[in-house]
Amino acid sequence: MCGIFAAVKIKEPFAKDRFADFCRSCDIIAHRGPDNQTCRSYLRNDGLWQDNTEHFHLFFGHRRLSILDLEAASNQPFERDDITLLFNGEVFNYLEIKKEYLSEYEFTTTSDTEVILRAYQKFGTDCFRLFNGMWTILILDRERNRLVVSRDRFSVKPLYVYTHGDEWYFASEIKQLTRLQGTAFAPDVRTIGAFLNQSLLDHTPETFYEGIRKFPAMHRMEMDLHTGATQMEPYWAFSEPGDLDFSQPETTFRNLLLDSLKLRLRSDVPVGTLLSGGLDSSAITTLIKEHLNGDIVSFSVVSDIKKYSEESFIDILVKEKGIRNHKLRFAHTLALDNINEVLAVQDEPYGSLAVVAQNLLFKKIKEETGIKVLLSGQGADEILLGYNKFYFFYLKYLWQKRRFPELAGNAAGSFFRGTTLWELNLKEAKRYLPGRTDRGRGYFRTAFADEPIWAFENMKQRQILDIERYSIPALTHYEDRNSMDASIEVRLPFLDFRLVDYLVNLPPSLKLKNGWTKYILRKTVHELPDAIRWRRDKKGFVTPEEEWMKGELGLHILSEMSGGSRLEDMGILDTKAYTKAVEEFRKGARWLSYGDLFRVYITEKWLRGNETNNH
Repeated sequence: MCGIFAAVKIKEPFAKDRFADFCRSCDIIAHRGPDNQTCRSYLRNDGLWQDNTEHFHLFFGHRRLSILDLEAASNQPFERDDITLLFNGEVFNYLEIKKEYLSEYEFTTTSDTEVILRAYQKFGTDCFRLFNGMWTILILDRERNRLVVSRDRFSVKPLYVYTHGDEWYFASEIKQLTRLQGTAFAPDVRTIGAFLNQSLLDHTPETFYEGIRKFPAMHRMEMDLHTGATQMEPYWAFSEPGDLDFSQPETTFRNLLLDSLKLRLRSDVPVGTLLSGGLDSSAITTLIKEHLNGDIVSFSVVSDIKKYSEESFIDILVKEKGIRNHKLRFAHTLALDNINEVLAVQDEPYGSLAVVAQNLLFKKIKEETGIKVLLSGQGADEILLGYNKFYFFYLKYLWQKRRFPELAGNAAGSFFRGTTLWELNLKEAKRYLPGRTDRGRGYFRTAFADEPIWAFENMKQRQILDIERYSIPALTHYEDRNSMDASIEVRLPFLDFRLVDYLVNLPPSLKLKNGWTKYILRKTVHELPDAIRWRRDKKGFVTPEEEWMKGELGLHILSEMSGGSRLEDMGILDTKAYTKAVEEFRKGARWLSYGDLFRVYITEKWLRGNETNNH
């Protein structure tokens, strides 16, 4: 787990002073890899590539967080024969790949890094389909005079790209690109609009900075380093239902989940789990404890406000299963004091102060325990239809297909069991209702174009949209930046590609049943205490933001917005109308959404900070 920076110039080489500039671009992300930094540069001369820091066509810089094979021999850039590898992430099934496909090679390390390089030597760019993990990979193939780039299937590890003439820059974080010498980036108005309008982040390749784009997940690119020509294509796609065996879905699901956990426990440093008390993290921790590592340690954050805390469920699980647990007391007011700091960590606006709380959580874990690797339940809601919206999408789907008995059974089951129907929040649900996003938002001067996030053909397609565009990219963005800010690697067992592929194709009636979400997980992980296994509510990682808006946060917003607005200067916002809406919300106006108001405020703060950084 690491951070990278790479630069490529096709024609004339970079000058000598750029080497130091590019090394500083690695220094910027020292938090991603505090254990080692190495910078290398290469000159193409008469078709041959040579190490050269005076003049060079390609720069590879790496920051290492040592997790697998802690020896210096596995530092990067990693070279064998005519190949140089730059890698951020983990390939968890590296031992299986090594045993099954690479027996003819001699290995000098025990790292996944060397396995990646040898797999590329043998299979070329087809190697990426073998990998089960999270990664950004750059490969300099000197013999073929090409650069190969790949990113994992589900947007877990970041990669940003900026091009200028015949120059290409690749970075783990946006700040590495915005701080390039002599480079200034204007705000991207379309990205800002999508965020303000529908809370969308990372749903397209664009970022909040014009000219900086995200490398697409589940894709590979080949660049001819002589001409600069590039070819981009996906290396993986979801299966068709007919390609999978659903004869024993509960057994298959359980086996896939257990194997995913087994792979993600591989580490040469201690591993723990994040235990929230919810269904997903409880299932992960319980299965590991009872079947894979009886000494697993878990970490829980306990809210200082009782109604937002899941401490009672944590206590039930820990006591019944004898799980080692560290509770971290979290004062939510700290989130208000760290808004600017987390904006700098994230590089782009975020939709909730829960992102700030998550950042503080990881720092607290690092300070109090020093642990480097944690397993998280991220991704379970998307693949198991855990969000409330999926339940209503499913009812709509059953209605359209005229499957009225199933519709009635699910609606009645939810009503009488006190599950999803009772948790409907119309202020948040309006974003999924065509033509309703503007309700209560007369403070915008710009008419935004709605992304049709309510449209879907079937449940599989709707799940894929969340996995590829509307949900997972933003959530992994937040979690990656926050965890790596504390030099912690987070692994996501529910985003094992085999598990994702199987569950997306699994009939929705096995995921949503009789009013229960995530039904196959509840049914299958029988080791869980019933109080958790059949929980009716869903909290998520929440903070008391609506209360804050009516108190200190609201007053702070009113004060800050009284001094002028960059959003108003851009023709997007009517500041007077916005502050009036904040005042009405503070008085209890029910039609106004906290999230809508907060996104304006955080975008305004981001714009002001960006303006300062560009001067």
